[in-house]
Amino acid sequence: MTAETATLAPVVSHRQGSLFLGFGTVFRKEVAEWVRGRRALIVGGVSIAFAALTTIIPFIVPKDSPGAAALSMDPTFNVLAGWSGLTFQIVAVLATMSLMSTERDRGTLGWNLTNPVSRTSILAAKWAAAMVVYGAVGVFLPIAISAAIGTVVYGAVPELGTVGLFALLYLTVPAFYIGLMVALGTGLKATAGIAGIGFLIMFLPSGFGALLPIINEVSPTSIGAWAMAIATGAPASVLTIGGWIVALMVLAVGAKIVFDRQEF
Repeated sequence: MTAETATLAPVVSHRQGSLFLGFGTVFRKEVAEWVRGRRALIVGGVSIAFAALTTIIPFIVPKDSPGAAALSMDPTFNVLAGWSGLTFQIVAVLATMSLMSTERDRGTLGWNLTNPVSRTSILAAKWAAAMVVYGAVGVFLPIAISAAIGTVVYGAVPELGTVGLFALLYLTVPAFYIGLMVALGTGLKATAGIAGIGFLIMFLPSGFGALLPIINEVSPTSIGAWAMAIATGAPASVLTIGGWIVALMVLAVGAKIVFDRQEF
């Protein structure tokens, strides 16, 4: 064994010995980038604005307008109404589509790997940091503000148990899309390509689901509707949460396999 090999061997062994080596360091760096940059501010601003608007729509629509009679004045219903569409899922994709590609373009992704940090830690820390910040500014804060607005506008406090449970369960939505963006970013270099595939995955199941309803039940893209159903006491398919769990496992394993084979 040469002197150089002897020097490198302990380092290589140390790095390979810990699957999550350096996770805390990368996690703190990722959170700092979210907070110091404009990403968290934009996510929070867009999410709060849309949540607040959908909450007060029944209140601001003139009573003599067509369809006004069908609008509900229930604060709980109106606080949750805006979360049933795709708006917040689109925000999640746009906010996280460049998590991997930006660092790859700057060359910092390869540089990070020269430090005592495992590749698994980089992937896991990016997902975890995005979940923490996005969950705070893109889910909990908008729901809390819209609940406060609903209380003032409709003169009654929303069912906080229902709203709180929905907020917790809705974290499954960004969990999937952030995982998808990170996984796609391990193999694709172009941010536009990552976003394009993300939107394709978002919209395709509903199209095929119109022909074969079981597709909607097992698709992880239906997890938002599942969260709404569970929180409000409506029927919910166990296949949806099962499909979501399987999808996250596939994304995690696939991302690790692809990323481990990358040369930087």
